[in-house]
Amino acid sequence: MSPFEITLGGNERVQVVRVMPDAHWHWLANGWVDFKATWRYSMLIGLVPVVVAWVMVLALWQADMLGFLPAVCGGFALVGPILAISCYEISRLRELGEPVTLRAMLNPRIVSPGQVAIIAFVLMLILMVWARLASFLYAFASSARPPAMHVDFINFALQTPEGLIMATIGTLVGAVLATIGYVVSVVSIPLAANRPVDAMTAMLVSVIAVSRNKGAMASFAFNIAMLVGLSLATGFVGLILVFPWLGHATYHCYRALTGETVTPPSAG
Repeated sequence: MSPFEITLGGNERVQVVRVMPDAHWHWLANGWVDFKATWRYSMLIGLVPVVVAWVMVLALWQADMLGFLPAVCGGFALVGPILAISCYEISRLRELGEPVTLRAMLNPRIVSPGQVAIIAFVLMLILMVWARLASFLYAFASSARPPAMHVDFINFALQTPEGLIMATIGTLVGAVLATIGYVVSVVSIPLAANRPVDAMTAMLVSVIAVSRNKGAMASFAFNIAMLVGLSLATGFVGLILVFPWLGHATYHCYRALTGETVTPPSAG
């Protein structure tokens, strides 16, 4: 299948190419090389979602709403690509052979900042829909009782017919919304950060890239889900390593799907 070319505006064009079904291993390998070479900066980036997660857990605990923690954890699948922009910048600098600095990490170059903001807004809308649906499902399944503390919620979700139905439907709905967020953002955000492009075109490129590489992108998504899931099981601490690693890998994913040459892993 020949590359699919899309005009970004003016003389700017991008090609969406097909990759091998096992290409995700190369992206993860290159991402790991970037992480090892810049681990001090990368781990600082990884600390951000950990702190955000702990703040959210504290807020839910104080509001007696820890039962909604699973839905909140799922939100990382939607906001992660935005928080990883500094990872994309670090990988870009390394690809160009330029030095990685604290200033570059804190103030990454974004070619189309307004369009990145629009994509972020779309992801936040999906997250809000997810949160509202989770609240509605719980209220409906529990006959509109007040939100339960986490122990009561787990018992309700796993030991009652209503709770099992709620958990099953919630998981399916969450998976669908997370998939939508992944499809529209996995390429669009690094693309908008690196090229002059409008948000709609960037998201279209992302959708086309995923549709032309279903095997590789599904495998990449599975690995992301497994690694993030393991990180959540560590009380979010694992995100310090996993989050930047996946951010660097996503940059290499973007570069590969848009037809750019990505150098094989090296000790850098």
